[in-house]
Amino acid sequence: MKLVKKTGIFNPDGEIVLHPDISVSWQLLGEKNIPELPPGIHFEIDVFIDEHTLLSGECSIVWATYDLRQAEVLSNALLAQNITSVLGRIKMNKRNLLLIIIDNIKDTAEAIDFIWRKKSGLRLKPDWAYADGEPNKSFEKWLNG
Repeated sequence: MKLVKKTGIFNPDGEIVLHPDISVSWQLLGEKNIPELPPGIHFEIDVFIDEHTLLSGECSIVWATYDLRQAEVLSNALLAQNITSVLGRIKMNKRNLLLIIIDNIKDTAEAIDFIWRKKSGLRLKPDWAYADGEPNKSFEKWLNG
């Protein structure tokens, strides 16, 4: 899942200038030898996040969705299970990705079990399991019975 895409210009000293105040050294990208490229050639740098991280409980994040209604309903459903959470937000490609973050780290595994992992839970699939712009059918099915 792409978070950021930046275009920069390559300098012969091995720096990719993304903005007058922001540059990335070629060596920081893990490459020892600076390529022999013409000065001023354009580079694109993309920053991705592994979608599975957003469901793994890492940093107490247990779910991610583009749908505010889904995030609020799931947060309330967790509260009904005595699991408190907060909503976080990541701006991605002009869209907001909402994160459900568990307050008490001890409740993280239980929240994951409830939302998607255990057969006795909701068994939701993430938004990105569906075509772009398509509603989350697993959430709609659970919500509407």
